[in-house]
Amino acid sequence: MLKRKLNSLTTRETFKINNRYAQPPTKLFTWLMIIIAIILTIFGFMFLKNSWEEFFSSFSQLGDTIKEMLKWDFKKFSTPNSFGDTFLGKAFTSLGSTLIMSFSGTIIGVAIAIPVAMCSSFNIIHNKFINNLCKTIMALLRTIPAFTFALILIGYFGQTTLSVTIAIAIFTFSITGKLFLERIEHVNFKIYSAMQATGASKMRSFRSAIVPQISHNILSITFYSLETNIRYIAIIGGMSSVGIGELIQNNIDFQQWDRAGFLLFLLIMVVLILEIIIYFVKNFILKDKDFILDFKERESMLSNTKKRLKKTNLKFYISEVIIQKYKKIKETTHLSKAEKKNLKNKQKEEVKYFKYQHKNNIKKDVLHFETVKQTEVNSKKWFVYNDILKQNVRLDKTYLTKFNIEVESMKSKLYQESKLEIAKKHEEYLKELTTEKALKSAPKKWIKRAILYTVLIALFIYSFSKINFHLESEATIKQTNSNIKSILNISWNSLFSKTDVAPYSVIYLLFETLSIAIVGTVLGVIMAYILGLLSAETIVNIYVAKVFVIITSIIRAVPTYIYAIIFISLVGLGPFNGAIALAMGTTGMLTKYNREIFEDVNLKISSQLQATGLNSLQRFRYGIIPQTTSSIISYIIYRFDINFKEVSSLGIVGAGNLGYLLSTYFNDQLFNEFGALLFGIALFTLLIEYIATILRTKLNQGVNPKFIDYLIIEIKNKMYIKYKANEYLINKKAIYSYDESRAFYSYINKKLFELEKQIRKENGISHKEAYLKAFSRLANTTFESYEELSSRYRLITYKLTKDRIDYLNSIKLDYKENIKQYKTTLKENLDKKIDTNTKYFKIEYKKSKKNAKDILKYKRSSLA
Repeated sequence: MLKRKLNSLTTRETFKINNRYAQPPTKLFTWLMIIIAIILTIFGFMFLKNSWEEFFSSFSQLGDTIKEMLKWDFKKFSTPNSFGDTFLGKAFTSLGSTLIMSFSGTIIGVAIAIPVAMCSSFNIIHNKFINNLCKTIMALLRTIPAFTFALILIGYFGQTTLSVTIAIAIFTFSITGKLFLERIEHVNFKIYSAMQATGASKMRSFRSAIVPQISHNILSITFYSLETNIRYIAIIGGMSSVGIGELIQNNIDFQQWDRAGFLLFLLIMVVLILEIIIYFVKNFILKDKDFILDFKERESMLSNTKKRLKKTNLKFYISEVIIQKYKKIKETTHLSKAEKKNLKNKQKEEVKYFKYQHKNNIKKDVLHFETVKQTEVNSKKWFVYNDILKQNVRLDKTYLTKFNIEVESMKSKLYQESKLEIAKKHEEYLKELTTEKALKSAPKKWIKRAILYTVLIALFIYSFSKINFHLESEATIKQTNSNIKSILNISWNSLFSKTDVAPYSVIYLLFETLSIAIVGTVLGVIMAYILGLLSAETIVNIYVAKVFVIITSIIRAVPTYIYAIIFISLVGLGPFNGAIALAMGTTGMLTKYNREIFEDVNLKISSQLQATGLNSLQRFRYGIIPQTTSSIISYIIYRFDINFKEVSSLGIVGAGNLGYLLSTYFNDQLFNEFGALLFGIALFTLLIEYIATILRTKLNQGVNPKFIDYLIIEIKNKMYIKYKANEYLINKKAIYSYDESRAFYSYINKKLFELEKQIRKENGISHKEAYLKAFSRLANTTFESYEELSSRYRLITYKLTKDRIDYLNSIKLDYKENIKQYKTTLKENLDKKIDTNTKYFKIEYKKSKKNAKDILKYKRSSLA
C-alpha cells in the first residue's frame, strides 16, 4: 500500500486515450543535476571562508587602484635607472621573451601532440595497447599543473627561457593532444579505406584522405594554444624569473600600479591582436573566402539585408515603408530645395503620426481587453483565433499581433528577394565569366598557405634561436634525479591527515580547491549570463550590445592570475581571492559563448508567445530559455573543469593554499609531501574530467555511459515485475509494453487512492478496508481480506520473477553457445592454413563476438 501511495504522490499526470496509457518522460537527470548543483554550491560557499564585507568595502580602493593603473608617465618610464635600464625597454624586452617562449613552446608541443594523438586513435593505429598508452600519457600530463614542470626542469636547465619553453611545450602537448584526438575520432575514415582498396599505400591514403579533414583544425588548435600560453605563461615564467608576468607581479608587489597597468595594457593588446590575426587566418586563408569569385559582392548584399532585418518590427516598418515611400518620390521627381525640405518635414510628420497611431492602437486593445475581462468570467472569451498563426490571440494583443505578422511577412519577403537578387547577379556574373577570367581569379591556395607556413616556420626558427640553451652541472642533474625519486616516494600519511611538515592534508586541500572552483564558477556563471544577454544583438539594442561586447572582450583578455594579483589589495591572500579571480575569468569566457548562443535563438517563437498575452519576462522564460539551456549548461560544465585545474596555478600568487603549498614543498625540498599532493591532484582532476565528459556527452548527444545504461536495464528488469503484476491483478492479463505498463501502474494508483478516499468518507471505515474495497472495484473482483490481496500479488510476482530469470538465463546460455561456436570456427579456419591471412579470420571473430554481445544487450533490455 505504501509503495502505491508514494507512486501516486510522486508521478506526473498519466493520460488515458482509447484504453491506452501514456505518461510524460521522467525528468530524473534534470532534477538530479539541479539537486547536485545546489548541494555543491552550498558546500562551496560553506567550506570557503568568505570575505564579502571586506571585498565590497574595498571597492573605492579598487577604483583608486584602477585610476593609478591608467596614469602613465612615459617620461618617467623612459628615464634610465642606476644600471642604465629604462622601464619601457624592460617592458618590451619581457614582452618579446614572453612571445618567443610561447611561440616556440606551442609549436614544439603541437608537433609532438599530432603523432601521439594519431597513435591514440584506434581508427589509425589498430593496437589497443599503444592507443591506451598514449591516452594515459596525455591524461596524466593534463592533470599536473603546468608550473610544476618548470620547477622540475629548472634542475636540468636552470632558470632560463629553455626551462619555460619546455614546460610550455609539455603543457601544450597535454591540452592539444586531447583536442586533436577528439577531431581525429570524428574524421570520415571511409575515404581512407576506399583509397586503400584502390591500391594506395597507407601513407598516401592518409595524406590524401585524412590530412585535408584535420589540417584546418591543426592550425585552429595551434592558434588557440598560442593565445592560452601567452595568457598564462607568467605563472610558469615566474618560476624562472622571465617574461612579462614576472615583471607585472614585481611592480604590483612594490605598489607601482602605473607600471603594472601599462604592462597589463601591453598584454591585453597582444591577446586582442592575436584574436584578430586568428580571425583573418581562419576566414581568408583556411576558408579562402577572398578568392571565391564574386563572394565579396554577394556577402556585401547579404550583410546589408541582414542588417536591415535586425531592426525591431516598428523601426523596420518605418524605414522600409514610410521612409522608402518618400525616398522614391525624391528619386523619381525633380524637386527644388524648398520642396525637398517640405518633403522631409512631411516624412517626419508621417513617422510621428504613425508612432502615435501605433501606440494608440495598442492602448485601445488593452482598454478593450480590460472591459471584456471585467464582464466575461469565462477566460476563453478573452481570446480570438488567428488564422495565420493557427493559435488563439489575447484581445489586448490583437493589433500588435497583426502588425508583427505583417512586418515578419515583409521581412521574409525582403530576405527571399535579396537571395533571388544575389542568385540573379551571380548567374549574370557566371555568364560574363570567361575561361581567362576564371583562371585569373582561381583560388591560389598554395600561395597563401605557403606564405603562412613560411611566416610560421620563420617565426619558430627566430624564436627558437633566441632561447638560452643551458645545461646544469652533473652534480645538479644527479640531485634533480634524486629529487624525482623522492617525489615518487609519496608521503601516504599526508594524504588524509596533516603532519609535522604538512599543515593541511591533501584531502582538505583538494576539497578547498573544489570549493574555490565551485564558488568562482557560480559567481562567473551569474555575471556571464547577464552580460551575455546584454551583449546579444537579438536581445538588446545593437549599440548597447556593441558596448558590452567591447567590455567583455577586455575582461576576457586579462588572465585570471592577474585578477588574483589585483584583488590581493582588496581581500588579501587566500582562497577567497582565488574564487573572485576565477569568477572574472569565467565571466570573460562564458559571456562570449552565451552571446553566440543568444544570437542564434529563433525570435519567431517569442513573437508567437507575445500574441498569447505573455509579458517580456514570460516570453523570455518560455521562448528563449528552452532554446539555450542545454548549450549553456554544457559550457558551464566545460568551464568548471578548466577552473578546477586553474586553481592550483593561482596559489602561486597567493590565491589558494594548494598551489602555494605545492611550490613551498618543492622549494623547501619536502619532496615526499610534494609527490603526495601531485598524486591527489592527478586523481581528483581525472575524476572531475571524467564526470564533466559524461555530463557534456549526455547533454549534447543524449548518450549515457555504459555503467548507467547497465543500471537502468537492471532497474527496469526489477520494475517490469511490479508493473506486469499490477496488470495481471487489474486486467487478468498483460497486454501493454513496458512504458504503457508503467503509465498504467501510475494511473491505477491515482484512481485507487481517489476511490479509497471517496469510499472512506461515504462509509466511515478504516483506510485498509476502504483500500481493499477500492482495489476490488478497480480489479472487477472481490478480495475478502487484505492478506488475500497481498498473497495474490506475491504469487503473481513470484511467477513473473521466475519466468524473467529463466528468460535471462536462456539468452545468456545462447550467447555463450554462440561465442563457443565462433571460437571453434576460428580455430578450424586457422588450423586449415588455407589462407595465410589469419588477420581476416580474427577480425571476423571479433565482429561476430561484438554482434552477439549487442544482441544479448538488446534482449536483456527487451521488456515487451
